[in-house]
Amino acid sequence: MSENPLVSVLIPVYNGSRFLEHTLQSVLRQTYQPIEIIVVDDGSTDDSVAVVRGTAPQARLIRQANRGVGVARNRAILEAHGDFVCFLDQDDWWEDEKVARQIACFSRREVGLVHAATRYFSDADGTWRPSPDALADPRRLVGRCRDRLLLGNAICNSSVMVRRALFSETGLCSLEIRGNTVQDYDLWLRFAAVCEFDYVGDPLTVFRIHPTQGTSDRRAMLREQAAMLERIIRREPAKTRRSMRTRMADLYDLLGSFYLDFHESAAARAAFRRALYWRFRPRAFLLWLVTYLPQSGVSGIRRVYYRLKGTGA
Repeated sequence: MSENPLVSVLIPVYNGSRFLEHTLQSVLRQTYQPIEIIVVDDGSTDDSVAVVRGTAPQARLIRQANRGVGVARNRAILEAHGDFVCFLDQDDWWEDEKVARQIACFSRREVGLVHAATRYFSDADGTWRPSPDALADPRRLVGRCRDRLLLGNAICNSSVMVRRALFSETGLCSLEIRGNTVQDYDLWLRFAAVCEFDYVGDPLTVFRIHPTQGTSDRRAMLREQAAMLERIIRREPAKTRRSMRTRMADLYDLLGSFYLDFHESAAARAAFRRALYWRFRPRAFLLWLVTYLPQSGVSGIRRVYYRLKGTGA
């Protein structure tokens, strides 16, 4: 690897002025050089553009009509000149050594992607939080890890650095996936099919938790994740081993439960039916039956359930 290769930092932006200065400053503080910053403004209606120009005037700023985060990321990838590409969401930030530590990993091993440990910061009260997924273990996603990755995504988008050449093998972000949901997960799976991963165990990335972020819509996240995995299974029937069937059943069960919470009985019924297809469980069967009740009946059952749960019954 050539000495000090160029690293491209890709930041899609949509009405992110509240966070952008902090995010950009974390890139400007990196101990590693050279870095190019590419910001794609996806039709912001706030003063995001002014914040970019005022904080990082050296950044390459590309403006486009609002077409979604996937289109913005793809535009940034196509504009990148670096040997390596880093993803950074508009509301997250990095520790000063992040890029340098990951470049060191690439210099030691022939890997295609390096991700890093992540801390979670609650914007609402200014406190550090545990990972939203208590079972996620990014340490396991190293080497040839696609089968493990199929069972759950523990890689934070803003922690990733990847060789730019990989995009010629795997393609760009899939626009078949709707919204700001699991386009990154789909991309990691395609990378994992052609290269090894590495991991930095020190927390080099901070994920900011706030109510306006695109990933806060759990129903959309679960729905798009399930649809993506279904497409993979159709292409690769051998992946329907027991662990994957359990994974799909768990995913649809959780999706159905969210739909019930939002009083969407028809959608919940379809999700629980799919959960039962992948693996029969009494809980999913009972919840599928519950979806046929009027909303008053569903609310009554929920009250009884939480009452019993509160008493430890």
